[in-house]
Amino acid sequence: MWVPDGSRLTDCGSHATVRAMIGQDGKSRPPGPRTPAVVQAIQEAFFSPHFYGQRSRYGRTWWARLPGRPRYVITSDREVIRRLFTGNPLTKRSAAEPLEPLVGQRSLLLLEPAEHLARRKLELAPFHGKRIALYAERIRDLVEAEVAGWRPGEVIEVYPRAQALTMSVILELVIGVKDAGLLRRLASTFEALIAPRINNMTMFLPPWVSRRSWWKLYARRAWSLRDALDEMMFEQIAATRADPSIARRDDVLALLVQAQDEQGEGLTDGELRDELVTLLGGGHETTASAIAWGADLLAHNPDVASRLHEGDRDYLTATAKEVLRIRTVVPMSAQRRVREPLEIEGHRIDSHTVIAVDADGLHHDPELYPDPYAFRPERFLENPPDGYAYLPFGGGAHRCLGAALAMLELEQAMQTISSRCLLAPTGRPARPIRRGPTWSPDNRGRIRVTHVRERETPRAATAA
Repeated sequence: MWVPDGSRLTDCGSHATVRAMIGQDGKSRPPGPRTPAVVQAIQEAFFSPHFYGQRSRYGRTWWARLPGRPRYVITSDREVIRRLFTGNPLTKRSAAEPLEPLVGQRSLLLLEPAEHLARRKLELAPFHGKRIALYAERIRDLVEAEVAGWRPGEVIEVYPRAQALTMSVILELVIGVKDAGLLRRLASTFEALIAPRINNMTMFLPPWVSRRSWWKLYARRAWSLRDALDEMMFEQIAATRADPSIARRDDVLALLVQAQDEQGEGLTDGELRDELVTLLGGGHETTASAIAWGADLLAHNPDVASRLHEGDRDYLTATAKEVLRIRTVVPMSAQRRVREPLEIEGHRIDSHTVIAVDADGLHHDPELYPDPYAFRPERFLENPPDGYAYLPFGGGAHRCLGAALAMLELEQAMQTISSRCLLAPTGRPARPIRRGPTWSPDNRGRIRVTHVRERETPRAATAA
């Protein structure tokens, strides 16, 4: 089992904790690496699991320096996280500004706290668990269609297949696209937009680099893709508003178009566009990575796969949760920009500091999860964690709206794969690599199919 080791990173000749930076109040800044900011940016971009693994050296709360970002504190301390999620929301906000070029200014991710809460209340109904369960049959059909093509002895890379699956789910069930041509154009445009031609260091480039001609050419291509995406999104929004049968539709866009707040106001076309792109970005790569991780873990844990085949619904849910714990897809599951100074564990946190919630560190804390690097779905049946110890979808007022849909997709994929196929690993367990904000398997979820069963009548575990 892969275990991250932050100590593998060098500190430019020093492995000591950064010297305390004492303020007038006598409080110190949290400890952190002394390496230059540019070096830390390279480590964070290209060696992300090891970079965040430095918690083993500096503790649950530590400080990093990343160019282009404000002061940056990373924490996996459960009590600190509880304070962040339950404190006065008007004193802090999400720190998702780097996503604005993609998701837009009116995305739920970027709204100030008061407006965020009102918008979230307006948008919550379409993502209720009971309504999302209506999509179970369609998702099951999509997974079945994929797995039906697998053959004994074949080596499958699950990740790209899961990408196609999750894209279909979002475009059909969330955005309500029925036209095959529009579906293909939307999928290809968005995939091109989120597959940059330059590496993860883009966001850390200094201004003199961003003015270079090669960067301008890249940026022009990116904005062209975004314009094409917007055009198709607005086309779909207009068609939905004009649909005389909209009241009978159950896709998320149709429900959002009809949603109204207490004053009878609904979402504008621009707000709908921003929310749809946010949902598309948040529910595509992340869920595809989770499904690929699940396949890899099933291949290396045949006892778990065998028990899933028995059709125990509770065990299926526990297994999906354990996948998201041991292979945290979004390691920094929430970020908050502090509006006023506060104290954490005796350390001074200045205003405007961004506090990042280290969900991966939290999920591998041995005090919360004994033997944390063991894949044990039973732990979610025996002693399920509370809401501040398990954060694959963030938490508090900013918890991911699409959490129920993502869990449904992961459960359906794992149940179908385990019921139809026997899997074997093709090598060592996959290790995480960074793809944008997500951690995906470095082997693209590569597994070997050793046996394929005939399709069975869906068991209780697959029922909505």
